[in-house]
Amino acid sequence: MSTWTSRANQYSQLSALALGRFSLLTLTFTITSTTSNSSCSIVIRQFYASQDAAYQKTAQEYLHNLQKEPFAWDLAPHLLSSQSENSKFFGAHTYQVKLTRDWKTIPEDRIEWMRGELISWIVRYSSGPAFIRTKLCLALSAYAVRAVPQYWTDFVSSFYQEMLSRVNQNVDGVSMSQQAMELAVLEFFTIIAEELGRAEIEPMKRAQLSNEVTNGTPFIMSFVREILLGGNATSKTKALVCFKSWVQYGITFDVIQPILGLVLNSLLDDETFDAAADVWSEIMSSTAAAKHQDTICEGLMPCFTSEWARAKHLESIQAENEDISKSLCQLLSTFGDNFSDWIAARFLRPDIVVYLEMMMGFAGFPGYYAEDETISDLTLNFWYMLQESLSELQADVSADSHTQGMGQEGLDEDQQVILSTISSASNITGLDTQSLQAIKKASVHVYIRLTDVLRKKLEYPTHKVWMSWTRDIRQEFSGHRQEIADTLINSYHVLHDQILSQLIDTSIMQLDEIQKSTLSGADLAENLQLEIELVRLESTLYCLKALSEVVPHTESIQMPRFFSDQVFGRLPTVISCRARETALSLVGSYADWFKVHPQFLLPALNFVIPALEVPQLAPYAAKALKNICDTCRESLVEAIDAFMTVFANVEKAIDPAIKGSVVFSIATVIQTLPVERSIGPLVGLLGDIFTRSNECLEARKQRLSSGHGEISVTQHQGSSGETELEPLSAMMLQQLEFLLSCCRGLQSPLEEDIRTTDERIQVYQRTVEERAAILASGGIAIELARSMEQVIQGVVMVWPHELEIIERVCQIVKTMMTVSQFSALYLPFPTLIRVVETGFQRHAFPCWLDAAAKIVSVYYFETTGGSLASKLGTSSVPSSTSGGLGSSPVLVVDVDNLASSATRHARGRTPAELENEAVFAHLLSTLTTRTLDGMQTMTDMEEHPDVVHSYFAVLSQFVRHAPLAFYSIPQEQTDSLMNFAIAGLALQERLALKATLLFLIEFVHQNYDYPEMKQRVDGLMTRIGLQMMRGILLGVGGHVPRSMVPQLNDCLYPLIGKYTQECRAWMQTLLVEPGFPSKHADHASKEKFIKGVMQTRSPKRFKDEVHQFSNKCRQLDGSVFGSAI
Repeated sequence: MSTWTSRANQYSQLSALALGRFSLLTLTFTITSTTSNSSCSIVIRQFYASQDAAYQKTAQEYLHNLQKEPFAWDLAPHLLSSQSENSKFFGAHTYQVKLTRDWKTIPEDRIEWMRGELISWIVRYSSGPAFIRTKLCLALSAYAVRAVPQYWTDFVSSFYQEMLSRVNQNVDGVSMSQQAMELAVLEFFTIIAEELGRAEIEPMKRAQLSNEVTNGTPFIMSFVREILLGGNATSKTKALVCFKSWVQYGITFDVIQPILGLVLNSLLDDETFDAAADVWSEIMSSTAAAKHQDTICEGLMPCFTSEWARAKHLESIQAENEDISKSLCQLLSTFGDNFSDWIAARFLRPDIVVYLEMMMGFAGFPGYYAEDETISDLTLNFWYMLQESLSELQADVSADSHTQGMGQEGLDEDQQVILSTISSASNITGLDTQSLQAIKKASVHVYIRLTDVLRKKLEYPTHKVWMSWTRDIRQEFSGHRQEIADTLINSYHVLHDQILSQLIDTSIMQLDEIQKSTLSGADLAENLQLEIELVRLESTLYCLKALSEVVPHTESIQMPRFFSDQVFGRLPTVISCRARETALSLVGSYADWFKVHPQFLLPALNFVIPALEVPQLAPYAAKALKNICDTCRESLVEAIDAFMTVFANVEKAIDPAIKGSVVFSIATVIQTLPVERSIGPLVGLLGDIFTRSNECLEARKQRLSSGHGEISVTQHQGSSGETELEPLSAMMLQQLEFLLSCCRGLQSPLEEDIRTTDERIQVYQRTVEERAAILASGGIAIELARSMEQVIQGVVMVWPHELEIIERVCQIVKTMMTVSQFSALYLPFPTLIRVVETGFQRHAFPCWLDAAAKIVSVYYFETTGGSLASKLGTSSVPSSTSGGLGSSPVLVVDVDNLASSATRHARGRTPAELENEAVFAHLLSTLTTRTLDGMQTMTDMEEHPDVVHSYFAVLSQFVRHAPLAFYSIPQEQTDSLMNFAIAGLALQERLALKATLLFLIEFVHQNYDYPEMKQRVDGLMTRIGLQMMRGILLGVGGHVPRSMVPQLNDCLYPLIGKYTQECRAWMQTLLVEPGFPSKHADHASKEKFIKGVMQTRSPKRFKDEVHQFSNKCRQLDGSVFGSAI
């Protein structure tokens, strides 16, 4: 079809170079067909033989590129004629590639010739190798997709006739047998269906192909039917695979129905069962299945319950042979998943009963899941679907009172029955009340049995066997247990309290057996029977735990039986085993039930708390305790003393890894106590923690006083090679974790109600008064508060540079911040502010700034007199309606007297409120001084983006919540922080840049009607406005990431709205500069930008203008990328 081109020599040279890497041979290529075919075969051979991944990649690229060349049309037949199967395969693949990619390069007078060529090769390899025949059929399907119908009409029957005409003909020493012809034809018919389903074909071409396929489908079905009737097992299997591909393609049910009986027959043959099962699975999962439910179900059910199927089922279970049963189980499960409604409506039929027995057998397939079998999980979804269908069954008042036929006569001739039932499907239109009640009753017996089957599948192996499994097998087994737990929940919806009664009765019998087994000793390593009995008990407890999700909290018959001495009181408390782990988890899962039945709480806690001492059980006990305390905190209040006594007995033995969780759990109970009653339990809970904390502080002070450096002694090289805290610092961090857990537990679980201004202030004042009253009584309340303050301040002084420790301190500080509740453990807000100021001055960690931001948002409103209106009153000088800095004169304001002078028209603020105002102003001044001292250059800002981010977050909180304090710091500091913000507009680090922009947006949005405040804002804008506009325009012009332009827009839009004339002047001044803000922005685009943003107040139009100008500056105007906003 084409001749070798000069590029053939290039690829030949590449081949030689690739081969030369192995020093296997060196070839000199000339532009001849023989040499090039030889070199290609060599590359193919070496590609498959080599273990060198790099060479394989090079060779693969070479071969792929070779297929793109025109001379590859001639290369394919030469390779197919070679002796190497790999070369033959690559030749067939080359045909497929060329037909797919280079169809248009085939001369029109050679198109029909190409079909004959491909068919000839298929004939030649019709007897195999199979993978070459398949690849040739793929090539012919690629041809058909492009040639039909213009160059190949009636292609289905045409291909068959062509193949049939060549049966037993000797071509090049090869003769195609009848069976080989059948296999090749079926291969092509199979591939055509698959290719039509996944190939990308233009709509008009697809319509033409669909029409051809529709015309040819009856012929294909007829051919398949012919093979199923008279072919051997190999041909029948291939025919079934072909039939499945056409079912997947979506041919109509009426086309496939005549063959269904033969497909059913194939289920009764060991050699064709798997292929037939795949076909039926596909049919049952198709969208047409629901419309033909009765036909399919009445046809399949006799097959499922035939002597052959039951014998196979029994054989597989008795022999524990998964290979025999997997396909059958998959088929039965697919049937159940898709037709559970049909099964439920005919639940009492004998054949349905047989089907359910088989499914039950598969659900309890012998062996441990994942290690011995992977069949039992296939049935789980069916039991869920069946329960749903049973629950939806309704009696049909119009149904005939006579029961309908419940089954068929015995199946003496399985295949004849199957073929006869396919055309005479019955149809049940409704159920009378009696039938419905009978079904419900029968379903109870089925699910009771299922529960016992699943419970046994949950059983762990012995510890020795478990440890012999691989990690993956263990994980799969554990995952299977969770799936069974979900199925048990569905069983509960059928059985209700009967499943609880069944499991509790089982556990009693198991406890009796455990008691007998312990007579031989309690050492599991020496008493195998005891271990087995405990494993069985664990599975029952796991079932009860799974049901906790659906057991009503008010259940008062069965669960009290379980938590009585009859069962719960007999659970093992000495042996460390899985049964105790599961029992602990079970107790935690019934926390909501305990809340309604508090009389069982103390026995439960007496079971849980001692387990905290046992390392193996401690994590389960801690989780159970957390669930109970969090849910039942009110019920535990009266028993708090007994609770604390039990805790004190085990505290020192609790693993530090879980002690934080235990402390949190107990603190949640203490939180419900009145403040005066909570002090004693808090001392009991925290006494040891404070003692150890003070010991760490003293040791640290001594170490520092002895001359060791502060930073170098906090970390060392761990055994893993990573840097970690040295023991003393790690011990201190651990105690802080416990304190943090306690503070978190003391937080109220109830969200604060939305209150009015007066209510918020009253609540805070009441909290302050309660604190003062408690502390005034003296005693341990003062000691508790003093201990917390000493620890916090002590850590800040002796570990100021250790980030991990300081972060925990900040978390504790933030957790204490509340205005609606009080604990003697919490520090007042002035103390918290001092801690933050001291810590930040010693080391500028961003976590201190985060704590400061929360202080402002939590305390400022309540401690300084409420809202701005309540502080400044109604302005006596109405603000001008026109924006701009010139709307009111810029006066010099006495900042120190700003707050007090403003109160002439406001309610009088107390001295304490005025003092608190000054405290917040001092906090901002301190934070600003320390931050700016450490950020002298842009390099400093870029190296500490976390500090920049947190600092601007604090400023945003001040502008939003505490504007008086913000404008009460010295003017030079305000100017400095604003210039710092403007400098931040040049940052490239997104986190810090975003925080900077959010602050500036918050700042620009300020709008005050008070002359004093407006004067201060306008004065500040007069000084920094031009530079702010410069920073914004530089950002728009490309100096910051493009993703930040929307935030720049959000800053510019309100700025122009408030200071219209000033912004016009600033932009005109700046944009007249050459190359500003970008060398790509010309004079016309700048003028258009100024005009666009100044003349519109539409946010969308404004955004478009900014976006267009930014694109112009970035050379993105007119690009697809630039059009995305």
